[in-house]
Amino acid sequence: MDYERTDMRQMGFRNIIGLKFFAIPAMVFFVIVVSLAQAAENELTVLEARIAGSPSLRDLLSLVYQTSPEVRAAKASWRGSIEKYRVETGYPDPTITTIYYPYDPSRDWGNKRVEAMFSQTIPFPGKLAAAGRVAETESEMAKLELDRTVRDTAVKVRESYHELQYIREAVRIADLNRSALEHLRNIGETAYAQNRTALYDVLKAQSQSGQVQYDRLLLEELERTEITRLNALMNRQPEAVIGPLQDEPQAPLVYGLNDIYALAETHREEIRVAAVGANKSRAEADVARYQNLPEFMVGFKYEYDAPDTPDAPANNFYGIQFGMTLPIWWNKNAGRREMARAGTEKAAALVSAQINEAHALIRETYFRLKNAERLLTLYRDQLLPQASKAMQTAEIWNREGQGSLTDFVETEAVWYNFQLALARSRADYGKYLARLEGIVGISLTRKPEIVRQPSQPEAAP
Repeated sequence: MDYERTDMRQMGFRNIIGLKFFAIPAMVFFVIVVSLAQAAENELTVLEARIAGSPSLRDLLSLVYQTSPEVRAAKASWRGSIEKYRVETGYPDPTITTIYYPYDPSRDWGNKRVEAMFSQTIPFPGKLAAAGRVAETESEMAKLELDRTVRDTAVKVRESYHELQYIREAVRIADLNRSALEHLRNIGETAYAQNRTALYDVLKAQSQSGQVQYDRLLLEELERTEITRLNALMNRQPEAVIGPLQDEPQAPLVYGLNDIYALAETHREEIRVAAVGANKSRAEADVARYQNLPEFMVGFKYEYDAPDTPDAPANNFYGIQFGMTLPIWWNKNAGRREMARAGTEKAAALVSAQINEAHALIRETYFRLKNAERLLTLYRDQLLPQASKAMQTAEIWNREGQGSLTDFVETEAVWYNFQLALARSRADYGKYLARLEGIVGISLTRKPEIVRQPSQPEAAP
């Protein structure tokens, strides 16, 4: 009995050791998973706080990449296409068939008979590999579609970012202009009461102030609309707060137009998808060629016959099965080949079509970008400084009685419009730059750094 108790204690100790051996890694794995989940949740919380405070463009793009439904759907589609490779390259499911005859009227006492058959279809050698190449191209296309979805979503965020920045800048300019017009209106009313100005001048200042107030209300509605559009891209509530946006430096293009054409042919996702589609068509042509070859079938059969009399032994039969399909319908086989050839020609034509479309989009967007850049330079360096000087001159003349209040109001209105035009040109430059980089597929404001190997010192003579 003592030996049995000792063995039981040793066995229990071994069980505890075994449980610890499996439990500790499981606990470590659980802690790692929970930590990663908490880290991701904390990152989202930090991004939300930044966006409600004073977000940068990078903050918005980071949140969109993690929360956008379109991006998540594209990721899931890519994962599904990866798993499709295992499906397409696997053998067909085997077949097992059983037959049971409970009664045979040809015998007096009703013997029993059982049949069982197992069969497996084997495709022609190389067919599954060809199907795997088709699945690989589909997976590559799904990855490019994910990149295209991320790119398009990022372009939308950048455009909405610059538009919202313009609207808020226009609100700030409108507030400054309204304050200036209110000051002019008060001056005009005082001067009219002292018979130093005409009623038309006072009405002009009042109407201009009313127009600015209307612009202010319109800009507020546009701001709420743009915030809703940006929140939709980030999968947030429509009225969620977006704080003051940080300024993004205006970066010039570092590539010429011809270089941009060449970069688009290499990096644009639509062109790459079309090129991979051509590879897929060639792989499908290989699959079609294998479909015109036979498939083989092997199997095993077992048959049990009950004896005619109870004293006789039972009869067991075994058999091996081999079969193959006969692709003798030449018309159908020729149709497969022609259909595959037509798909290859279509894919090659789509590559050229995508390249031509990219060239047209690049040229149009490049013109709009350069035009926005020219307008920005014009308003910033020439028109706006001239309008500021004219407004100062009009103010001096009005103070000295050499000019009317209407002249002062009109010069102030010109300065106001030039300020809005400058803000509009700056926003358009950012929007068209985002659109052009979206068409090409890479950044056009910086070139990739070329890693140079350090030169080896020459040997001393």
